[in-house]
Amino acid sequence: MLWAKPPPVSNFDLSSIEAFEAALDLEDLEENVDSLGYDVRDVEDGNHVSLPIKEDPIKIVTVPDKLKGKRIDAVLAKLLEPEQSRSACGNLVADGCVHQIITKNGTENEVLLDRKAFKVEAGMTLKVTLPKKERPDEIIAQNIPLKIIYEDEHMVVINKDAGMVVHPAAGNWDGTVVNALAYYLANDSPYGTGDFVDGDGKSTLIGNDDDDDILSLRPGIVHRLDKGTTGILIVSKTVEALTKLSEAFASRKVKKTYLAVTVGNPGKRVKIDKPIGRHPIHRQKMRVVPDPHRKNSSGISPKDRLRFKNSFQSSSQSGRRALSFVDALQFDGKLSLVQVRIETGRTHQIRVHLQDRHTPIYGDDVYGISDWNKRLQKVHGIERPLLHAHRLEISHPITGEHMVFIAPMSEDMVSIAKGIWPDGPNVIPDAYK
Repeated sequence: MLWAKPPPVSNFDLSSIEAFEAALDLEDLEENVDSLGYDVRDVEDGNHVSLPIKEDPIKIVTVPDKLKGKRIDAVLAKLLEPEQSRSACGNLVADGCVHQIITKNGTENEVLLDRKAFKVEAGMTLKVTLPKKERPDEIIAQNIPLKIIYEDEHMVVINKDAGMVVHPAAGNWDGTVVNALAYYLANDSPYGTGDFVDGDGKSTLIGNDDDDDILSLRPGIVHRLDKGTTGILIVSKTVEALTKLSEAFASRKVKKTYLAVTVGNPGKRVKIDKPIGRHPIHRQKMRVVPDPHRKNSSGISPKDRLRFKNSFQSSSQSGRRALSFVDALQFDGKLSLVQVRIETGRTHQIRVHLQDRHTPIYGDDVYGISDWNKRLQKVHGIERPLLHAHRLEISHPITGEHMVFIAPMSEDMVSIAKGIWPDGPNVIPDAYK
């Protein structure tokens, strides 16, 4: 069905998209740890994964009284030398390059500040790590195959492959969904390029200089999937669709259902309502925030607890509500094929909630079980979490029509799912195509 032509594009609704940007930055931390520049430790088997630590220049700045209550990206744009644009400062925050230095009783601790919308206080000391490699000035259009589920003049829906990052970021400046879409929209789309790409596949920025961080290197992106996760991804093609879709995701009017393979059986009709926050020590990881009434419920040693006392008390460690509904469709005695519906979209929510239930996702090298993951790689050649965004329900951003999108699992996940549930294709056939 072809959709009617949209009405003239309304004024750029900066406030709506900017508010959603703040939520989006919390929802999805890209899975490839190289992009974070951390010295990563595999907590499952205790092995130290050696990654080169970037020797980036460090800047220390103090927030003056006149900037109290301002957004951290705007503050850094005023304080950093050499001068950085607000867009660049926002990316520093989102990429985990900004920390607050807190000194107490002669001990200095650092607290990650990873929200561009964070409001600073006067006198705060900020530590900023400036990356040596600058971001590209434009999106590179690349002829990378995409699995298009649906497209019209306003949006495009794809079934994302495993190993593909959604948009350019540190460590993944190209080869992303955005790079592939830039080429597709300019060369192959029957519905036109939209507002964000010209006929040559070049990105088109809108708004004034202070607003270009709204698009930057992720034009049209309204939600994200981890690098290893497959499934449904919606990308807007116009400013109007971007605003409406952003509002829908931010107000939780989108219904998202995933399929996963877990080690163990998480149970039938399970409701998991546990807050999720960043891990105070292993900063590339998220965790269920421990119940403060339970002794040592965090699983962290007393020594580390004392060392990171200030981190535990920071807002980034208080966690945000995360609500998941889990239902094991089939259990073969070792593995389960699981359906998960999420009401919130926190970073790594499904992976963290299932780990907390002691039934981690098969193949998850961050939250899973090392021995099981090694078996998956050795026997099946699979090196990713078996997690798939299977179904998404949303109202069309322009027409308001209720739409349901379904994406079949990739072949590697289907092979494991059929081993668990041979009759599965008869029950959920759309997942096995």
